[in-house]
Parts: sequence; C-alpha cells; structure tokens
Amino acid sequence: MSSASERTGRAPNAPHACADARLNGISILIYILLALIALRLVYLQLVAREHYLRVSDIIEQGPKSGAPVRGSILARDMSSLAESVEVFSVCADPSALVAGEGRRDRVDEAASKLASELDLDADALAKVLRDKAAKGSEYYPVKRLLPKDQADRLQALDLDGVWLKSEWQRVHNRGTFACHILGRCSDHHEPLEGIEKRWDFVLAGRPGTPRADLDAFGRRILGRDSSGVLPAQPGSDLVLTIDPKLQEAAEMALDDCMKRFAPDTATCVVLDPNTGEILASASVPSYHPEHVTAENPEELRMMLDNVPVTRAYEPGSIFKVLLAAAVVETGACSPNKTFYCGGVTQLGGSPLRCWGRWQFNGGHKSCNLTRMLAQSCNIAAANFALEVGADRLWAFLKSVGIGDYSRAGMPVEVRGSILNPADMSARDVASIGFGQGLRVNDIQLASAIGAVVNGGRFVQPHIIKAVLDPETGEAQREVKPVELGAVCSPETSAEVRRMMGEVVTHGTGANAFISDDVAVGGKTGTAQRWDARNNRYMVGRNIVSFVLVAPLDNPRFVVLVTADAPRRGQHGSDVAAPTARTVAIAALREADLLPAATEIKVDTGLRTDS
Repeated sequence: MSSASERTGRAPNAPHACADARLNGISILIYILLALIALRLVYLQLVAREHYLRVSDIIEQGPKSGAPVRGSILARDMSSLAESVEVFSVCADPSALVAGEGRRDRVDEAASKLASELDLDADALAKVLRDKAAKGSEYYPVKRLLPKDQADRLQALDLDGVWLKSEWQRVHNRGTFACHILGRCSDHHEPLEGIEKRWDFVLAGRPGTPRADLDAFGRRILGRDSSGVLPAQPGSDLVLTIDPKLQEAAEMALDDCMKRFAPDTATCVVLDPNTGEILASASVPSYHPEHVTAENPEELRMMLDNVPVTRAYEPGSIFKVLLAAAVVETGACSPNKTFYCGGVTQLGGSPLRCWGRWQFNGGHKSCNLTRMLAQSCNIAAANFALEVGADRLWAFLKSVGIGDYSRAGMPVEVRGSILNPADMSARDVASIGFGQGLRVNDIQLASAIGAVVNGGRFVQPHIIKAVLDPETGEAQREVKPVELGAVCSPETSAEVRRMMGEVVTHGTGANAFISDDVAVGGKTGTAQRWDARNNRYMVGRNIVSFVLVAPLDNPRFVVLVTADAPRRGQHGSDVAAPTARTVAIAALREADLLPAATEIKVDTGLRTDS
C-alpha cells in the first residue's frame, strides 16, 4: 500500500516549511524596521540634534527654560560696572539657500547682503555656505553678538534661510576699570573669574519651567494645563563697596608708577578701617574683560591674577607696625627701652644685618620703639620681637588675621602663613619682627594694620555691600560691618598712630607727607622675594611697599601700595610712598577732609630710605 505522501507527491513537512519561511520573512522585515527606527533615533539624537534644538527655539511660543537675565554688578554709588545686554547672532541654513527642487539658488544674494552689513567678504561667505550645503548642513552661525540696531537692519532684509537668534552678552561699561575684581564671562555668558565667578549663585538667577501645553513643534496639546509654568527669575544685582572715584585714582596712580619705576606688577588697596569696606583694589597690568588675548597660559594667568588676594609674600619692614602694636599692647617691655644697632649682629649662629647702607656705615645706633619704626631698624626690631616672645607675638598676629583667610568675598585667595610658636627658633622670632619668615596678601595686611589704628577693633574686610532684588531694586540683604574682636586698647592704637606719624615727619616715609593741615602716618617696606627652587632670597628682586593712614588722629583710610621688582627706584620710600600719597590725597578730598584750597607741600629733603 502506498503512503499519503506518495499519493500526493508532497513531503510530509511541506506546510510547516512554508509557515517557517513566512515567519522568517516577517522576522527579517521586523528586524529591518527596528534597525531603521534605531538609525533614525541615532540621527535625531546625535546628527540632527542641533538643528531640531534650533527649530524648537524658533517655533516655541511659550516661556523657555533657558538662562535668565544675569544680575548687574554695581559700585557703591549705584553706577553700573558690569551688566548683561541682549545681542543677536545671525544664522543661516545653507541647505535652504542652494538650488533645489522648486527653488532657485540664493546663496550669492544672501552672502552679498550679509557681507555688506556685517563687513565680511561676500565671496568667502558664499563659498562657506556652499561647502556646508554640500555636507547637508542646515545650520551655520554667520556672526555672533550683534547689537540690536544692526540686528534690526538684518531683520529688515527679510532673507529666506537666514534668521536671528537672541543671546546675552556681558558688558563692562568702563573698560579695564576694576577688571581684576569683576572678572569676566565667556562669549557664551558663563562666569570665568572674579566676582562674576565667586558670586555666580547670586548673579545667575534661576531658569523657568517650559510650558506643558506645547509639543516639540509649538502646537497646542488639548487637555494639558500650563497655568503652573514658572517664568525665569533674573539674577540679583550686587552692590560692591568699591568707590569709583577712589578706584579710578588708584588705577591712575598705579599707571603712573608703572611708567616711572617700571615694576613687573603694582597694587593698591584702599580700606576703611572702621567698617572693613574695601574702597579700592587695583592691580596693574590690567586687561579688558571683553577682549582677553594672551600668547600662552602663563601669560594669561598673570594677566588675570587679582594680585592683592592671590599673591602671598613676605611683607618686610612694613610689618614693623604690627610689631610695635604687639610690644605696646603686651607690655613686654617699655617702648622707651633702647637697643643698639651697629649694622650687623650675631643671632642663632649667623649674622643678622640691618638693611641697605646701614649694615655698612655703623647702623642706626641706639633705637627705642619709635626710632625703630621711623628709621626702620631691623636689628632693633629683632630685639623687640624677642622681648615679646614667640607665644605672645603669634597670638597677637593671629588676632589681626595673619595666617588666616581674610574672607573678603573675592575668589582664589591665598591664606598666607606663620609658624606655630612651638616651631619658632629665636632667629625665626627675630625675623618675624622685621617681616620675614611669614606670608600675607595685601587685603590681610591692610586689614591687620587697620585694626591697630582704628582704636583696636579687628573688622572683617569685605567687598560686597548689598544684594538687590532684581524686580524692585530694594536691598534683599545689606552687609553690615562685623567686628571679629578687640586686638589692642585705644591707648595702644593711639601710640601706634603717633609712631607712624613720626615715620612721615622724621623718618623714611617723608615722600608721603601731604600737608600741615592734615597729618598722616605711614610705614615703608622693602621685602626680598624668596626663591623656593634654590632655597634662597632673590638678588635684586624686591617687593617694595608703603602703607599710609589718613587722617592720623581719626583714620578713615588705609592705603597700601606695593610694587614688585621696580627697575628704577629701590625702596618703598621712593617708589610706593609717592603713589600712596597720590591716592590718599584723592581720598581725603572726596571725603572733604582736604579742601581744594589746602596748600599741599612736599618736603624738599625727601628720603630714599626704606
């Protein structure tokens, strides 16, 4: 008997084979579709991402979640130092400009009109647009950061395939003014340095939420509620303690110092010792925050450094002001006690020399505390420091902020340093007496001296005066003076001021003398730079300085000037003192403490000592 398969002539599994073949075909088709979907997703998410983001920006009508308006930075007189303005970028769709189905080539026309308005080369622009179109590009930024009037003229051209995109640009209304304090923002409105970076959390504001009733193409979605959308909140405005007139005076005085004495850098800090407000903080060379160019990273770093807070250095003889205060306040010995300076002495197994010519011509002879300060005698200072001792000297210096961050509100501040008492040898204590063996920055030094001349109160230095509500302009927060503690008695403070007056009238600070009508005090300094690589002090590489206190009986201003490695001039007396004097005159006049009719005299027998 024959089988069924023999009678029909078909294999017994033929129906199953056909079904398997159909299933395989369907599976292959599904795999192909999935692969196409995956490729499309990759294209949308990666290749064409920028294009669709741009399209979304153009067609979306509701509030966006983009960056809000950045807050402004204002001086204490409410004048604007940095603010954000709306600018525009002109963009083109190269693929839409070239010839295609149903449209003519408009590249040359668009390039010609754009180039005429934007001061570009028309032929070069046309070539770029065609090259981009050949690669399938649908987006090309022709030029960024255009002012509104220019953007309006471009808008009037009504060019198909060309559109304007709104952006924000940070503008510094006074050029290089206070550049190291303010810092800068990138071309994309991102904070990079200075106050802009440190206080970004206040200035940046908060983004809003996108509308929930719009799809990606800006079309209404029925049934979706958008009433809860939050608009972007603009950033708050920052008011600085900076006085524009004093800042300008400081910067002009430093420019003059650079021309006359050619230091590598120079700085000036003006502090109100009663409130801790930083009225001016300047450093040269300066830069324009909107136009930063440098040949290499090291040059860029030097250009952008806010030297008054980023440089830690040995202050030298200017530090003797704090030593004098420590001697009087601790009662370690009588201010009338004298020490003999013969130019050189032995201490700790090595010679200790007085400065300059005094180490060769027999020294300052007998010095009490006042003469030590007025003539800046290193050997007398060393002996007075030893009288105070490591523990008491360290405690006093820490009380005025030496070795700690000043926390004045500016970023990248160096802390400075001072040895612990247990680690100090007798030589270390002696060296600290004349400003070696420890490090400070300008703000720390100015605020420490301010504490011993303002009656003995250490007040927190600060550069932020207030934070303003962006809508009402009213103060959200005002920064009040903060006293961190008493450092000395009012009597000690008065005695230190008297000795600082002797520095100007009968000592090394004669170049700071202003007028018989307004007494000022000061102290010179010449500090050697330490070469850590070779473990020695640099020869001929000094930081010279001068601190000026005015008026002397009731200080309103502490003016600290430094100059690093001047090529002409050698000491704080001939380089830094005249610069500090110029700034102090401007400060006193603005405060109506030095009327214009006051006769300003200059001592004809000016000293060139430090």
